[in-house]
Formats: sequence, structure tokens, C-alpha cells
Amino acid sequence: MTRIRLGWEARIDQIAVAIDFLVVGAGLVLLGALTDWSGWLTVPMIVIGVLILLIVALRMQGWRSLWWRRELVIGPEVIAHETKHDGAFRIQWSHLAAVGVHADPGADKRFGVTLTFFPKTADFGKNLRGPLLVRLPRNHAVKVRIPYRAEIADAFRSSAPSDWQRLAAAPWDVLVAAPGVAPDVIPAPDVRPPVVVDVGRRARWQILVGGVVSIALTTGALSITFGSSPEILLHVIGAFVSVLFLVPAVFAVAFGLVSIRTRSFVLDADSFALADSVEGAFTLGWPEITGVGAEISVTARGPGTWAAQRSLDQILVFTQEGAIGLRIGSQQRSVDEIARGVQQFAPELWAGQKTVKAGRFQIR
Repeated sequence: MTRIRLGWEARIDQIAVAIDFLVVGAGLVLLGALTDWSGWLTVPMIVIGVLILLIVALRMQGWRSLWWRRELVIGPEVIAHETKHDGAFRIQWSHLAAVGVHADPGADKRFGVTLTFFPKTADFGKNLRGPLLVRLPRNHAVKVRIPYRAEIADAFRSSAPSDWQRLAAAPWDVLVAAPGVAPDVIPAPDVRPPVVVDVGRRARWQILVGGVVSIALTTGALSITFGSSPEILLHVIGAFVSVLFLVPAVFAVAFGLVSIRTRSFVLDADSFALADSVEGAFTLGWPEITGVGAEISVTARGPGTWAAQRSLDQILVFTQEGAIGLRIGSQQRSVDEIARGVQQFAPELWAGQKTVKAGRFQIR
């Protein structure tokens, strides 16, 4: 049995909450220690802070439920994708007629390999569910896109059942087939590399820059507030500035870890997918989609430079069951890249882009 590490995954939202409690608890203990012990708030602050720290310590006893490895397992009887997210699956070799491995060397390495499973029966795909899997119309096959690892191809070649054929069939990197399956009945993969649009990068930079500035200003203002300067006005100004920047500083701490969340659209010849490391990931085959469009929500311009006009972008994916709205912030460049990707692989599904008016705070 071969185990191939595909990376690490985590419940980022829960880790962020634990860090928030850690910061609040440590802050209360530190603030209580720095204040005058004759005050009536000192002891309660320290006690509450210690209790919060104990809660964090108890939660971290189960750290394995917060952070784990994502692995591809290839054994003599089963092929499995192991993860604690929704993308886990297990497929038995006995249910398959062939397996194809194709690597896209020019693609983003996070999505650089596709595994295509060709089943023996037409109802094979009905029993498989997951945000990474897509059912193909040809030969009732099921495809999954995973991170690139150089050893994946060799692992399939060596771990396939001993009586299976190892076929040399370009453009497959590896094609293994059950006895009696002719290679000409297995359709070749589409070699066009996927279009990957990372919509999480801009949000990460915004939180990082804003968080660093807010935390620095809050720290400086608190040092002035609790400093030894005899000037009362200076203490008042320090308290005002610290309160002013405390909210964005807490926001940065609360969502700083969430900012490492990866969120990308992946478009290829067979599917439209959202890869999200926290929640909401999905993969839809083009036959399941009736249209893809973009909606730009533009605020009304207010008076003065502090109320400038801004926009929020949303990708709309239409299916028979309804529309899926995917907000991506203000990222016109990402909208254009997604539009080009849809027009490259399924031009008849692009529904265009429309602009709607919203209030000054995105209230319609």
C-alpha cells in the first residue's frame, strides 16, 4: 500500500476562535497584572482571563481534530482519498475497468493531476458523492483533480492489480486497465490545462496590511494610556486612539488566521469547481450547468472623499435546481479571468455580466 501526502488541512475557523480566546485571556491577565492592585477590577480580570486560558488549553487537547494530513492511498484492493473534510472517497479496484492518470505540468500544482476512473457498470457514479468528484458523460467515468505529486503515476503503475494491463497510451501519463479491456475504448483526456483563479489572495493582503497597522497603533496607544506621563491629556488621547483602533485590531486577530484560507475557481474541459479550504467547495460538470454569469453591485456615491463609490462582485452559477451566488469582493480582474475560462471551455454557457445599484453600505 502506498500513501502519498497531498498536504495539510485544518478547521481554520475553529483555530481562529481558539486564538481569539487565547488573546483575550492573555490580555485580561496581563492587563490585570499591570493595573493598580487596589482597584476592584484587578482580581476579577485575572480570574476571568485564567478561566478563558484553561478553556483554550482543554480545547487544544483535541488538536488532532483541528489539523490533519490529506493523503492519497493506493492499495491492492482500494484507492482512497483520506481527509476529514467532505472530499474523502474510497473506490475498489474490482469496480473499475480502467484508471487513467494525467498530469498538467503547466497548471497550478494544487490542481495539477487528474485521476479518471472508468467503471465496469453504468451505475458506478451514483454511489460516489463529494465536492471533488465529477461524473463524466463518456463511459460513465468519474474524475477527480488533486495536487501534483511526482510519485502518483509510479504508484498507480506499481499498485494496480498484478493481472491488470499497463498500457502505453499517450497523452495519459499512466493508464492501467483490467484484463480484456482494449485501450482504444478508453477516451483520451483533454490536455488543455485548467484555468485557476485565486480569489482569496486580495482578501489575505487586505487583512494582513490592515491588521498590522491597527495592532501597531493600538499597542502604541495603550502604552501611552498606561504610561507614566504626568500629562492627563496625553492619557486621554491614548485611550481614545486605542479604543478607535481596537475594533479593527480585534477583527484582524479574529480573521487573521482565516485569511490563509485558500479559495480558487478551477475551470477545465469537464467541470467548473470552487476549491475552498473552509466550506462551500463543489465541482459541477458542464452538463449540470445551465449558465454562468457575473453581477457587479455598485454603491451609490456619497458626498466627500470618505464615501467614495465601490463595488462588490458576485459569480452566479445557474443549474436546474437554482442559482449559486459566490461573492468574491471587489475583484474585477478575477471576474474577467473567470469569464475567459468559461468562454474557453463552455462558451455557450457564459451569461454575461450585469451591474446593479446598491445603497452606500451595499443595502439594496
